[in-house]
Amino acid sequence: MELTGTNYGDLRTLAGKLLTVQDEERRRVSRDLHDNVNQRLGEIGLQLDSLCRHLPESPVAVRRQIRTIRRHVNKLSDDVRQLAYQFHQTTVEDLGFVVALQRYINDFVKRTGIKARFAKPRAGTSIPLRMATSLYRIAQEALGNVGLHAKASEVTVELMITPEILCLSIHDNGIGMNLEEKRSRATGLGMLSMQERARLLNGTLEWHSTPGEGTRIMVRLPWPTEQL
Repeated sequence: MELTGTNYGDLRTLAGKLLTVQDEERRRVSRDLHDNVNQRLGEIGLQLDSLCRHLPESPVAVRRQIRTIRRHVNKLSDDVRQLAYQFHQTTVEDLGFVVALQRYINDFVKRTGIKARFAKPRAGTSIPLRMATSLYRIAQEALGNVGLHAKASEVTVELMITPEILCLSIHDNGIGMNLEEKRSRATGLGMLSMQERARLLNGTLEWHSTPGEGTRIMVRLPWPTEQL
C-alpha cells in the first residue's frame, strides 16, 4: 500500500492522539497506585504494628514473623510508589522539565548504580508543558534502555538551548549497538514512540552508536516554541 501525503498526515495525527491517550492513562494508573493501592498497603502495615503491640505474650517466632511481613509490606509500598512516580510526570507539571529530569536522573543512579551527569543551561528557561512532557518521556525511555541493555558505567545527559533550537542528548559509555542490524529488524515500540514524540513537535531524533563505543541519542526541537 502506497502512503499518500493525506494518509501519512492521518497516521501522524493518529500517532499523536495515541501518545496523548497513553499519557492520560499513565496519569490514571499513577493515581490509582498512589491513592488506592499504596494507602491500603499502609493500612496493612499499621494493622501489623498494632497486632505486634497487642501480642506481648506471643512466642518470639511469631513476633519475628510479623516483623518480617511488615518489612515486606514496606518494600512493596516503596515499589508501588516508584511505579506511580514512573507512570506520571507530576514533577514535570509542578516543577518544570529541568528539575523533574534532575530528580529522575538522581533516582536512576540510585536504582542502577550507573554514574550520571546532567549538563544544563545556567539560566532558568521555561519549557512549555507539551514539549517538556515529550522530552521527559524520551529521556525516561533512553535512560531505561541504558539501565537495561547498555552495560554502561556512566551516562551524560545534556540540555542545550540556542536562539533557534533546543537539543537534548543522552550519551552512555556502554557496549553500543550495530545500528544497521537494528534498522534491518523491527524497531521496538519504545524507539518508535521516542521518534514520534520528536516528530509531533516538528523535531528530529537520531541514534549514533558503534559496538563497543556506547550510544548517543540526540533530540532536536525548534525553538522558540512559537515555531511549533
